[in-house]
Order: sequence, then structure tokens, then C-alpha cells
Amino acid sequence: MKKKYLSVSSLVMMIFLGVFGFGNIANNFKEVGMSSATMLVIGILFYFLPLCLIMAEFGAYAQDRTSGIYSWIEIGLGKKMAYFAIWSYFIANIFYLPTLATRVPTYFSFGLFGDANISNMQTATLSLVALVISLIIGVKYQKAIGALSKPIGYVSLFTVLIFLVAGIYLHLTGQGATNLTTEMFIIKTTSKSDLARSLGTFSWILFAFGGGEVVGPYVNQVENPEKNFVKGLLVASMLIGILYVLGIVSVSAFGTQEDFSKISLINAVLAGFKFMGDKIGLGIWFVKLMGIAYSLITLVALILWGSSLAAGVFSEAPKGTFPDWLTKKSDKNGILRNALIFQTILAFLFIALTTFGGEAAGELYYRVYDMTTMALIVPYFCLGISYIFFRKRGYVSPFQISKGNLIPILAGVSVSAMTFIAFIFAGYDFTVPIVKQLDKMKLYYGGLLMFMLIGVIIKFLSGINHKSKENKKK
Repeated sequence: MKKKYLSVSSLVMMIFLGVFGFGNIANNFKEVGMSSATMLVIGILFYFLPLCLIMAEFGAYAQDRTSGIYSWIEIGLGKKMAYFAIWSYFIANIFYLPTLATRVPTYFSFGLFGDANISNMQTATLSLVALVISLIIGVKYQKAIGALSKPIGYVSLFTVLIFLVAGIYLHLTGQGATNLTTEMFIIKTTSKSDLARSLGTFSWILFAFGGGEVVGPYVNQVENPEKNFVKGLLVASMLIGILYVLGIVSVSAFGTQEDFSKISLINAVLAGFKFMGDKIGLGIWFVKLMGIAYSLITLVALILWGSSLAAGVFSEAPKGTFPDWLTKKSDKNGILRNALIFQTILAFLFIALTTFGGEAAGELYYRVYDMTTMALIVPYFCLGISYIFFRKRGYVSPFQISKGNLIPILAGVSVSAMTFIAFIFAGYDFTVPIVKQLDKMKLYYGGLLMFMLIGVIIKFLSGINHKSKENKKK
């Protein structure tokens, strides 16, 4: 029987679903206006594009590996650093899964009622349904995830293109809600406070580019990965970059920065389409249609993220790194049933805690969620450093950014430098005395340190338990 391979278009749509977020457009515009478009261009050139090129080269080199980002970091930095990088990755994303799951019923509510008219019980129930669907597909139909991502990715792309075309049309005909000027695109750095705010905003904007690594575990499902995996990453990076920048321009046609400042984070996606519908005379049916579309888009993104997270963290972890039952593969296809079930249970417990645990429990969860923020930076920083060592040691991939080492090393330095900037300025404002921002710094930097220590303990105890089992077998 001929093996079925993932097409380049499927890869592009998987990356698109994993990375692109319309909420990032609306919320970045809300925070700093049109200058966020300029920040996005800088982020694309010095972070996202080199990051995708690095992942393409690693993917072409390690095309038989199944963990993606873990294997890429392990090649250059070794197993110990790869563990801490992937542990950070797990910590950051295990709190992202319940966020995705709760967005499914919220968007579905927009589809039914044209608004987020949904109770806590309904949110929890429908979130559980979304998580169970994600689990079933991850366990039983993992090979079909690429095929599922392709049509839903096209739906997502279509919704964005509708928005872009309408927004640009309004600007060209002088009907935009925001009067565009060249000065709006200039990043404010004239004063110390403007510079600090711009650095802080830019640091958070870099988070909008996370997610391209979701296709890492699927390299071995791509025919001629040295060509097609590379092509998928490069096409996706250019597509996402262009849509992010044009999206900022378009969103300003439907509402001003002040209009969007009144919208909550989770409602920003549908609010943008509601502003669009009101501006060009579409009825509530349009918002409902977009609500249905985004409930499907988010559900597939949940499926993709859940499966990719389990594969990236647990599929190639050395024995004794995690409890053996977490890394156990349930069949010849390498399905991590236990890990997927574990992730699902954790995600639903987090949802139940915030939904039914009362105000104190909700505050505790969101405080812990904030504490995990910086954890997402660690794997990307390590990936850039790993790539530098990879090239310096003379490893040769079927695809190379450049035959010489200068440009590739600059790419690795650029990615690591951008993540280091994000690490510093996402949690620190140099215009405010340290004493006055200690609580914020403890939350972000202290939270990361705490989770790193938890990772050390888990690795230590898992190692002891594994050695004990091995000794009993002798």
C-alpha cells in the first residue's frame, strides 16, 4: 500500500492554524495603534523568518525524528538543555490548551446568538466536549490531522482575506474609521517612557509568531522533506507575515484604536468582524457566520496543538526523564495515548477550577497562567543557540540557509537576541524603580524559576524511579 504523504499545502495550513491569530491583530492595534504594523515587520525580518529558516534546516536534517523542537534543540545543546527547553514549552502550552478549549464555546455562542451569551456551566460542558473530540482524534486518527487542517486552514484564510479586502477598500475610498498618516507607523522612541513602552509592546508582539514548530513532529510524514518541509515553512512564514501587517492596516478601517480598547481579549476576533459588518452594512448573520467558522477553526487548532505538544515533549524524551507511563507509546504508530489523556485531564481541571472554583480559585489560576508566560520564550531562545552550535560543529543538512556559516549564525543570533529582548522587556520597565515593579517581576521571572525547579524535581524523581525499575529487572 502506497504511503500517504502530507502535501505542502497541508503543511502551510497547519502552520497557519498554529501561528496566525486574528486576535493578535486586533489586540496589537488596540495597544499601540498603527505602529504595531512596523513592529510586526521588524519581528518578521529579525525573528519569524530566521526562525522558520532554522526550523526548515533542522527539519530537513532530522527528518526521521518525531519530536520536532525537542530533537532540534537536543542536536545542538544536548539532552539536558533540551529537557529544560521542552519542559518550559510544556508548561507554557498546557495552560494554552484550556484557553483554546474555552474559546470554542464562546465562538459557538457568537454563531448562535451573535454575542458571547453563554453560562459557566455551558462553557465548561462544551469545552469538555471540545477536549474529548481533540483527544479522540489525537489517539485514533492522528494521521488525519494534516488532512483535517487543510480545509479548515483555508476557511481561516478566507475569513482573514474577507476582512483585508474590505478594510483596504474602505481606506482606498476614504471611508476608513481611522485616517491613516505616515506618522502613525513610526515607533515612538523620543522619550524614555515612549521607548520603554515600545520595547514592552514589541516584546509581547513577538509572542504572536509562536507556533510554527507544531509541524515538527510531522516531518516524517512529508515526502522529500528537504524540499517540501522547507517550502511549507517558507510559504507559511511569508503568508503569515504579510497577513499580520495588512491586518493591522485593515482593522483600522473598521474601528479606531479607542473603539478596540473597549473590547476584551477573547472577544476581539468577533468584535473585529462585528465592526466590519456594521461599517459595510452586513447584518447580524455575518457575525453568526464568522462565529461558526471560528468555533471550527479553534477546535482544529486545539486538536493540532494537543497532538503536537504531546509528540514534542514526550515522544523522544530519554527514559527516566519523565514518568515511564507518560512516554509510553501505545501502538506501532507511536501514539502517546497516556500523554494525550493526561493533557486532556489537566486542561479540563484548569477549566473546572476557573469556572466552579470561585473568585479566589480563578485568581489563583490566572496568576499561575501569568507565571508561565516567560516559559514560552525559553525553547525559542534555546533553538537559536542550538542552531549556532549545529552549524559551528559542521553538521550538514540537505537544506541549508547558506553554505557558509556567517548568514546562518547571524540567523541564530537574531532569533536568540529577539527572544532575549522579549524576556527582559516583557516583564521589566526601565522607567519604573525596581521596588515598584517587584511584584510583576516576581510573577514573571520568579514564576519561571519556580517551574524550572519543579522540572528539576520531576526529572530527578523520574530518574530514581526508572533506575529502581531497571535494578529490579536485573
